[in-house]
Amino acid sequence: MDPLFYRKILIIDPSAEALCDFLSRCGSFCRAVKTFKEGRAALSEESFDLVICELSLADGNAAELSGAAMPPVVIYSAENSDDSVMDALSRGAVDYIFKPCSPRVLAARIGHRLPPRTQTIRSHGLALDMGMRVATYCGKPVKLTSSEFHILCFLMTHPGKFFSADTIYEKVWNASSMQTSVVRFHISNLKKTLLSVTGQNLILTEFGAGYAFVPDN
Repeated sequence: MDPLFYRKILIIDPSAEALCDFLSRCGSFCRAVKTFKEGRAALSEESFDLVICELSLADGNAAELSGAAMPPVVIYSAENSDDSVMDALSRGAVDYIFKPCSPRVLAARIGHRLPPRTQTIRSHGLALDMGMRVATYCGKPVKLTSSEFHILCFLMTHPGKFFSADTIYEKVWNASSMQTSVVRFHISNLKKTLLSVTGQNLILTEFGAGYAFVPDN
């Protein structure tokens, strides 16, 4: 399995869109923000497997992101002095990559810096084994198609957050959405399966907002 597949990465960089798009095509869930203030807010809202950030921005320095609860931080910066590199590494950065760097090389570098993959996603008695690609409920197998499994995995890794059918298609299939009816068809079947197995309506539908997996209490 690609080390970037279904990993959550936060990029803090004013020019992060292209890199975010590339990593999304690799199967990652990327969130790009332009300032450290936005980065700190993102980190307080959800968990990430890795942070990629510019060393210095107008509102601060990457050193401000340090903390025991922080995911691994990779500095991606045009500042290439020895002092900058040594200072960043001494403050806890796991790598320092100089700009410009091809997206493929950067993806390969950060793949080795990601923490061990959480093999199983659990919520409401459901368990998704990412290695075996199987779903269970209270230990009993749940029969899902490959598309249903991937959609459920995407929603379960973002509990409580609504996504449109277009966004789900783009994130799960790593391609521009062509037919939202495809997503609606799979989610309709998925909702029926989960309701029959768990007795719970675990995927919410909200007009104008899309679909969301019910978070744990």
